[in-house]
Amino acid sequence: MTVALVALVLAAGCAAFAGYLWRQFDTVSREAARRLQQSDTRVAQLEGQLRQAQDQSRDLQSRSAVLESKLNESLGQQAQLERMYRDIAQDSIAAVLADVESSVAIASQQLLVSGNVQGALVAMQDADGRLKRINQPEALGLRRLIARDIERLRAVPNVDVIGLALRLDTVASGLEHLPLASGATPGSPGATPSDTAEAGGSSLLLERIAMTGRRGWDALVAELSTLFRVNRVDNPDAVLLAPSQQYFVRENLRLTLLSARLAMLARIEPVFRSDLERAIGWMNSYYDVRNRGVANAVATLRQLQSSRVTADLPSLGDTLAAVRALRAAREGTP
Repeated sequence: MTVALVALVLAAGCAAFAGYLWRQFDTVSREAARRLQQSDTRVAQLEGQLRQAQDQSRDLQSRSAVLESKLNESLGQQAQLERMYRDIAQDSIAAVLADVESSVAIASQQLLVSGNVQGALVAMQDADGRLKRINQPEALGLRRLIARDIERLRAVPNVDVIGLALRLDTVASGLEHLPLASGATPGSPGATPSDTAEAGGSSLLLERIAMTGRRGWDALVAELSTLFRVNRVDNPDAVLLAPSQQYFVRENLRLTLLSARLAMLARIEPVFRSDLERAIGWMNSYYDVRNRGVANAVATLRQLQSSRVTADLPSLGDTLAAVRALRAAREGTP
């Protein structure tokens, strides 16, 4: 009896334990199934994300290929633009150097032909401005030469050629009104007395007749004085000039002054002084030197003769040679 009870108790305990184990196994199975389902769901999500990532990767690869092709095209265009810019820059520098050479040549001609310092200075400043705009290191030496020439031109003393020419033109234009020694006119006769009062009655008739006679006598004396005049003439040939010769004297003197003017504008100082000396000699020989206008004209010519019409001008040959050498070096010509 006792054994059976014990066996029954043991069987009940085993059954209870087995039920407990079954419940535990069932719980674990359900938890495992739930987790497995969650894993499947996560795997499906990951697969979806992977497919999306792959699609994005393929899209990015296609975009990257397009961008790379565009980048290569842009690099090609940039290289082409750089070559075009270099070609344009080379042509621009060559054109600027040609303009600079022309400006320096013009400045040199201004100095050699007419001695025009201001014109040469303007041309050299224009050349320096053109070199400054291109701003190339190889042009620095040339700019230094041009700057030196500009300072030398500014240091040249100013010669007022225009003022001298105007004074010379004034003398030349007044030759027609200056008296010659052979045709000098005397001074105007003395003024006749005027009536002091107007007679109004018959008692003053004799006085009026007397005044009229005196006036007639004074007029006769003035007319006779124009027929005779005694002058001292150092050059007898000047008095013996015929009217036609007087015309040629004036014209030759005018041509001499014109020659002096041209020599002054051309900066030929010896010819200028020689022409003025010849003009002064003609005026002293054939003009009435006692006349104030003649004396003033002679004094003006002597002042002009003592004036300088030239100055020591700098040479621009070194600068012109440097410009040509730089152009030849860039063009690759010997």
